[in-house]
Amino acid sequence: MVEKAEFITGKNKALSSLAKACENNEVDEAILPLLRRINKLSSYYTTSSCYGRIVLLEIPTIGDKKQAVFLGKWHRTIEVDDVLLAAEKASHGLLWILAQSPILHLVTDTVENADTMVKTALECGFKNSGVRSLRKKIVIELCSTERLDAPIGREGKLFCQGEYLDLLVDISNDVFLKSKEKLSRLIDAIVENY
Repeated sequence: MVEKAEFITGKNKALSSLAKACENNEVDEAILPLLRRINKLSSYYTTSSCYGRIVLLEIPTIGDKKQAVFLGKWHRTIEVDDVLLAAEKASHGLLWILAQSPILHLVTDTVENADTMVKTALECGFKNSGVRSLRKKIVIELCSTERLDAPIGREGKLFCQGEYLDLLVDISNDVFLKSKEKLSRLIDAIVENY
C-alpha cells in the first residue's frame, strides 16, 4: 500500500502535468474523456497515454530510437496517399509503417485496486495489461495486443506499392478501429463499475 499523502501529491503533480500538456496540445484529444474519467476516481490517476496511432517512421539502423524520425503520425484511419506523401520526406535508413494500439499508464493506491483495474482492462480486450511496478508507486499499464510493424523501404525508396501497400494500410486501419472500440468499452466499464 502506498502512503496516502504520497499518492495525493503524485496525483496532484500528474494532473498539473496533464493540464499543461492539454494547453500545449500534446495530448491525444480522443483519449481525454477516458483520462478525465479515470482521474476523477479517488484511487487512480493517469501518468501517460496514447490513443493509438499509425506512423511512418524512418530509422537509421535497427534499434536506434533516438535518431528515429516520424515522417507521418496519424491518430485516425489513413489512406495510401497519406503514406506516399509522408514517404516523400524520407532520405536515409529504414522506413517502417507501424500501427500501435492504445497504451495508458495509471497509478493506484493499493494492490487490490491495481488488480481490479487490470481485470477490467482485460475484460475490455486490453490483453497486454498488468502491474508494472510495486515499489514507490503502484503503476499499471493498460495495453492491447493489436499492432503492425512492417518495413516498407530503405534510403528514401519504397519497396512496396500496389496491393501490398493497400493491405498494410487496411491492416493498420483495422488495428486503429479495433483499438477505438476497446477504448469505448473501457470507458463504459469504468463509468459503470467505478
